[in-house]
Amino acid sequence: MARPIPLPATRHIAGDFMAATADADLVYFVCNVGDADAQLVLLPKSPVSGFRRVVVVDAGKPGKLPPLVNALILAGLVAPDGHPDAVGSIPLVVATHPHQDHIEGMAEFIDAFAGGRIAEFWDPGYWHTIDSYHDTMAAIARQGQIVYAQPTSGFRRWIGLAAITVLSPSVQLRNRFDTYGTEINDSSITLRIEAPAIRAFRDPDGNRMVRFDSSRLILGADAQTLSWSYVLNDFPFLAATTTEQGRMLDVGSGTDVLRANVLKVSHHGSKHGVNLELVERMSPDLTLISSVPEGGLYGFPHEVAQEVIREALQSTTSGQRRKSDARLSIFYTCDTTDDPARLALGSMGVILRRGVWSLWRFGDKASQRVDLTKGRLWTR
Repeated sequence: MARPIPLPATRHIAGDFMAATADADLVYFVCNVGDADAQLVLLPKSPVSGFRRVVVVDAGKPGKLPPLVNALILAGLVAPDGHPDAVGSIPLVVATHPHQDHIEGMAEFIDAFAGGRIAEFWDPGYWHTIDSYHDTMAAIARQGQIVYAQPTSGFRRWIGLAAITVLSPSVQLRNRFDTYGTEINDSSITLRIEAPAIRAFRDPDGNRMVRFDSSRLILGADAQTLSWSYVLNDFPFLAATTTEQGRMLDVGSGTDVLRANVLKVSHHGSKHGVNLELVERMSPDLTLISSVPEGGLYGFPHEVAQEVIREALQSTTSGQRRKSDARLSIFYTCDTTDDPARLALGSMGVILRRGVWSLWRFGDKASQRVDLTKGRLWTR
């Protein structure tokens, strides 16, 4: 691996993370859990209830996500216990695939929010022998209200102003699970989350579809090149229509559905996780990688993957000098400051407002809770 270059401590400014969020913002947390994954998406505030709702994607380490959700409840962003809107306030929990580094803390999380907070649970349907997988299934069974689904490519769930689209696994891969003809990482559920999402209704001008200035996340789980090859086929780029009939039917918008403001790189930056064409199509403004400082057991992130991402973001085929990761807006959960203390920058909180991002760091180690009062804003 190529260890991330320490980031200037002077460019991280202490501030009030909670005060920086606006009601319509999409807020995304990538928790520092070492060589694992734990993510939380805070959806825009509901104009009906006055509260936000939470989507959780993986819980790779116990003790990390439950305190974060409780902090959001305490801050008044999510409905408190006993409030009618507490029921279903975690509308979706996703276990992208049954590897230990993605579900070790999942049963703990589900049990921590009994009483109807969790409405729905997704996993790819890939059975595994590890205890964490069976503990997760048992935790779901203890809560009868949880809807359990195994979605495949193209499935879309609307939650308030947000739309969550399943990019993978392809149903062709899903149908091979029972014979273990699919590598477990390629069973991963990858997601595209958009808010506010395109909706079909008539506005005062009679438009059939209303397109907002949206924010878009792509969460890559541990999907590898085989799985992504199906994604590229299932979600083709459609050029803008040039006919009046096409405009009336609102087809061929010219917007690539794989375009992302924020990309959570798949498989911790593994050499099997991304390819050049894929990242070029996504063209992320902000690229995030969950990894450990010394590469861990598998040496993530792999240098070849890092170079692929850099080349997709800044072509150097004409001899241009390569920019630093920070200038390309590539960040790692294992980032440190460049001062003598070499402080861990830890978990990341991304505020997305109409597609424009701001990045906050919370200074926690993998074994520590995220303290929202210790946020520091990265100044570009």
